[in-house]
Amino acid sequence: MTEHLVYLLLGLGTGAAIAMLGLGLVLTNRASRVVNFGHAAIGMWIAHVFYEFRETGDIAFPIPYFDARVALLPKPTVFTALVVIMVYAALMGLFIYVAIFRRLRSAPPLGRVVASIGLFLYLFATAAVRFPDPPRTRAILPAGSVEVFGRLLFVDRLFLAAIAIVLTLSLWAFYRYSRFGLATTAAAENEKGASLTGINPDRLAAINWMVAAMLAGLAIILVSRIDTLDPLNLSLLVVPALAAALLGGFNSFALVAVAGLAIGMLQGELVNIGSKFDFLSGLGIGDAVPFLLILVALFIRGRSLPTRGDENAHHMPLSPEPRWVPGFALAGIGIGVLVMRTAGSDWRSAVITSSIAMVISLSVVVLTGYVGQISLAPFAFAGVAAFSLVRLGDAGVPFPVAPIVAALISMVLGVIVGIPAIRVRGMNLAIATLGAAVAIEQLLFKWPWFVGDHNVPEPKVGGIDLSIAAKGSGYPRPAFGIYVVVVAVLCAVGVANLRRSRTGLGWLAVRANERAAAAAGVNVSRAKLMAFAVSAFLAGVAGTLTAYQRQTLSETSFAVFASLAALAITYLMGVAAVSGAFAAGLVAPLGVFILLRSGELPTEVSRYEFATSGLVLIVVAVAYPNGVTQAMRSGVQWIGRKVRPDQIDRSLTNA
Repeated sequence: MTEHLVYLLLGLGTGAAIAMLGLGLVLTNRASRVVNFGHAAIGMWIAHVFYEFRETGDIAFPIPYFDARVALLPKPTVFTALVVIMVYAALMGLFIYVAIFRRLRSAPPLGRVVASIGLFLYLFATAAVRFPDPPRTRAILPAGSVEVFGRLLFVDRLFLAAIAIVLTLSLWAFYRYSRFGLATTAAAENEKGASLTGINPDRLAAINWMVAAMLAGLAIILVSRIDTLDPLNLSLLVVPALAAALLGGFNSFALVAVAGLAIGMLQGELVNIGSKFDFLSGLGIGDAVPFLLILVALFIRGRSLPTRGDENAHHMPLSPEPRWVPGFALAGIGIGVLVMRTAGSDWRSAVITSSIAMVISLSVVVLTGYVGQISLAPFAFAGVAAFSLVRLGDAGVPFPVAPIVAALISMVLGVIVGIPAIRVRGMNLAIATLGAAVAIEQLLFKWPWFVGDHNVPEPKVGGIDLSIAAKGSGYPRPAFGIYVVVVAVLCAVGVANLRRSRTGLGWLAVRANERAAAAAGVNVSRAKLMAFAVSAFLAGVAGTLTAYQRQTLSETSFAVFASLAALAITYLMGVAAVSGAFAAGLVAPLGVFILLRSGELPTEVSRYEFATSGLVLIVVAVAYPNGVTQAMRSGVQWIGRKVRPDQIDRSLTNA
């Protein structure tokens, strides 16, 4: 029993950081109705800057394309470094709010999600490029250990927990009794009413973003001595922080802090349990805890249906009815076959990559575009299908049965993950699916039995070889390219026909107004679960194609941040239309757009690729919060009204 208690106390360090991050999430949500998925990434960048500043006296800025550093002090002390970096963090929070999220105050919820995902990708990728060898972390809190029930416990964990508790009490008192805190609460409850009383919500939001960035920076600076200074792992601390914030209702500082500390302690104990059983060795079972807590919070707090004025039911892009589907399908297959038979290796590779990316985007179109459910786990479902394909191959299941069964396995998992969608939607569902994606990556993709030997069986049926492998310019083999193009076109046709079917119309009714859809006889729960099933199946199909393309898989082949990028790019290209998925496939990394831009495919993904993608997502989300294709469609309609208003009005009526 004493051993378990010690491990619970050891988890206080990580729990304190989760609590502080959760407090920052509450502040930004109160201030500007933003669930900031890039919150921990802000803290991660600040921590890197802090430790480098302590070593060199230089201050780094998150500009990826050149080394932006300013020499400030020759050798700062710990106190001086903390003061300078907290000022830096406050200014960074102010800049992020003013440059990005203030412009998105009236944007659709998905637009704000995309912007925060872009921020996550930008800061994570920039830190990975700017700090290839992370600066050395040095002790800030008192070192040493104390004996607890005959076992040693590091003192810094206790200090971390104490700091989190003091900060929580300070925020509670300040926001409960100060004029600024009361004004923030009033603006969060009714922004228009607060404005009429002379309160400036914009100024309140800016200050709250500054405080939130300081909390994020302090949390990651302190926890880096425990979890190491790894850009991706530290950025993903946003998942347990979101779980803590949800358990606190994005409102109660005390509940958020208690939840954060409890999550960290439970993760510490799970590390202890995992070390005692061989079958748990190497699994990140602690990362499954936030997902389970998120589910509990959502089921307790979730409503079966939204209120009439729920903002998540509005502001979705137009979903036009697909036209000339057979003609486009035949043209797509014809062009694909022509490219595979006549074009060079780079063009074949680019078309294959774009086709697979299009299938992933189609899974986003079905779930988010047609039903309005935000999922951040498409690559998790793709990975499940890919690794299932390996295991099915080991069991002797032949092609094409194996990829179909693998996609069906993903579909079943998609339904399980989609169960929370019965009661929740919008940002809460996005948080739940992000937690699920992390849990799947840490549990399934690190489970030796599930991933097998990582070698993918070749797709062969009878005497037909559809594998990708070939020597020299023969790679990739045209037969494999034709197979991928045909599968992608069939998936697009299926999604287009779903949009035109009675099922698709029911989905759009659910997206528009769940209460009205239920009153009209639509089974809302069944519609959501069916959409999750179809979406996960499509992601599974993309996963099997990716497996055949790569031939060898690893646990990092289907990383969480790839799901974030997939949702963001699909949304910006057109999340409610098959054409949007097609456009998202074209602009995919190493896809057709890259080839057109550079003339040849790079031998490796540029180290600035994710930073550039994140920056583009932020810029486009701010400029076109409804998506690029929606903006283009609006422009065409405006021109049409100026030229022939009678014709455009009739076409809109028919649509």
